[in-house]
Amino acid sequence: MPALSILESLASPLCLCIRRSALALAWGVLGLLLSTTAAHAAVELRTLIDSDNNPATGCSVVTPAGAFAGVDQVAVTRVDLTVADPVGDVSREICQGGVLVPDPSFVPLAPMRWPVGVAGAGVQTDVVESYTQLLTPPSVLRLGFVSQTTDGSAPPSAVLTPDGSGSGSGGGSGIQIVAPTAPPAALPVPGLGRAGLLLVAALLVAATYRFARLRRYVASCLALGLLLAVGYAWAAIVRDGVPTDWGGTPPIATAPTTGPLQISAVYAQLEGNVLHLRYDLDLGVRGGSTQDDGPFNATVGSALPVAAPGVLGNDTLGTPPMEVREFRAQGAATNTPAGGTIAFAGSTLTVRPDGSFLVGAPTAAGSFKFEYRAHNLLTPGGWSVATVDVAQAPVCGDGVRAGAEVCDDGNTVTETACPYGQTSCTACNATCTEVLHLTGAFCGDGIRNGAEVCDDGNTVTETECPYGQASCTRCNASCTATLSLTGGYCGDGVVSGSEVCDDGNTVTETSCPYGQENCTRCNATCTEVLHLTGAFCGDGIRTGAEVCDDGNTVTETECPYGQASCTRCNASCTATLSLTGAYCGDGVVSGSEVCDDGNTVTETGCPYGQENCTRCNATCTEVLLLTGAFCGDGIRNGAEVCDDGNTVNETSCPYGEASCTRCNATCTATLSLTGGYCGDGVVNGGEVCDDGNAITETVCPSGEASCTVCNATCSATVQLNN
Repeated sequence: MPALSILESLASPLCLCIRRSALALAWGVLGLLLSTTAAHAAVELRTLIDSDNNPATGCSVVTPAGAFAGVDQVAVTRVDLTVADPVGDVSREICQGGVLVPDPSFVPLAPMRWPVGVAGAGVQTDVVESYTQLLTPPSVLRLGFVSQTTDGSAPPSAVLTPDGSGSGSGGGSGIQIVAPTAPPAALPVPGLGRAGLLLVAALLVAATYRFARLRRYVASCLALGLLLAVGYAWAAIVRDGVPTDWGGTPPIATAPTTGPLQISAVYAQLEGNVLHLRYDLDLGVRGGSTQDDGPFNATVGSALPVAAPGVLGNDTLGTPPMEVREFRAQGAATNTPAGGTIAFAGSTLTVRPDGSFLVGAPTAAGSFKFEYRAHNLLTPGGWSVATVDVAQAPVCGDGVRAGAEVCDDGNTVTETACPYGQTSCTACNATCTEVLHLTGAFCGDGIRNGAEVCDDGNTVTETECPYGQASCTRCNASCTATLSLTGGYCGDGVVSGSEVCDDGNTVTETSCPYGQENCTRCNATCTEVLHLTGAFCGDGIRTGAEVCDDGNTVTETECPYGQASCTRCNASCTATLSLTGAYCGDGVVSGSEVCDDGNTVTETGCPYGQENCTRCNATCTEVLLLTGAFCGDGIRNGAEVCDDGNTVNETSCPYGEASCTRCNATCTATLSLTGGYCGDGVVNGGEVCDDGNAITETVCPSGEASCTVCNATCSATVQLNN
């Protein structure tokens, strides 16, 4: 075999792979640089760099592990797990005036994005490779490392010391890396800027397609040469997520903590002013698993759309969630990217990334299968099989629901009601496209239908009317006979239904019937008991047929004490009685009287002629002991003409009075009297003598030699001698 052919045969597979990879790389780089992607919550890895190993200069950064002083630049790497190459967006911050700000002079190196090493350092320990370009060639670097999310959705972590404990603010306790004193001789590696990377990508695409028509080995070798040229722009550490090129480099720091975003180890390698970095941490990437699906049922002639999650509905999606990446008809040699279309079941099949799929209207019946592969760009995922069973087109009215039929009740009639006797039912319209929810006539629906004699809306044989109806007609339980019934109602005198009371009428009484002092009655709606009072003989009010009403039912025989006369009512209030009664002043002691002198005057003296008497006061409550004027009391009273203090008809004046006036024994006439006295010449009274004068003589009258005379008081005789 000619050497050229041998070389061509050997290089062909390799060059084909290289060609495809180069195309993918070129278009990926172009897409990265020329398009703007939507922002996602990403993991941000920050390397704090004290390039002069002097905590006293630079910025101070607060981290979850404490403050880190002396920062003059920060290497920032972002990890977006929603894209195929999650690592990228490398940038640099510098300290200006004590504040970290983005460095606009930083130019990232190719490639712009690269893979994550999922579980590259152990179970649930992922590898993220990155780099930064130092502003000046270092001698000793002091480093700190922080992991966080851009949206704060997970707690951040930090490693500031070689063993992951404490703060790295002190110069001797932090993480340090010393620049090699004698770096190995090497050609300077130029860094490609954005313009250089665009140029290389464009050259790679143009050269590959330009020479694709020439002999394969020429095109392959040219593509390989271009890739090697691009490779000169890459560092010795390949940022591919595979940690094998770090085999001889020990970690500069480790941490015992585990969990999301917790850094377990950090590696660093210094090449000139390029600092290569490797972070080992749990990014939360979890692989998913797929399971077979179906069967999904379709019908000849009708498309089958299946909404998301579709074939992913029974799969474990992992983190980030898996999507369908490619699919194929079972047994096919060619895979089709998700979103594409293939031939299937005599029609077409489209499977989308979210698991939904669409089978165009099949033209053949049978069981058809397709395979799909799902993964989350970071884990391998797997292949599973989905089955679609296609049935023959249905016949509406055959009683079997098939295909696109919504229902099939065995006929092609659109029923409007259920058969008699069914309250409700479902039926199918004439085209088997709609389920009909119908009602039907039946005994008890309140409508007389078919052979029914009557229908009162139920299937009960009532024995009485509903409350409130005195009489009614009802239907028996089978709707075959009419019943004439009676029922309880308010006013029938029987408490029934919800009645509280029933007094036999529908009137709300306001008083008891005549003759009842108290009574209970029912209101007009039989919902309340009324406690009433009523007029009656003896209530003091003339009502009804009463002739009179004196407030009692007694036939009185006399007036109440104190009334001389009165009218009263007999015991039945049918006749008026004219009565008399005892009272103070009637002269008869009665009731509570102590006395009664026939008047209601409180006398102050006895009647004329009575020296002493008893009388009653004006209220007959006290006996009065009185004295009174009388003839002979020496006081002229009343009709007396005179009163000389006695009831004697004097015939003469008292001794010593020659004349006087006196009163007769009845004090009705004055008597002019005379009376004996000393000197009247008549011995009266107690006189011893009376010589006709009231002189005590001392001599006898002339011519008498001796004589007997009376003294001036007539109390003694005097013997005189001349």
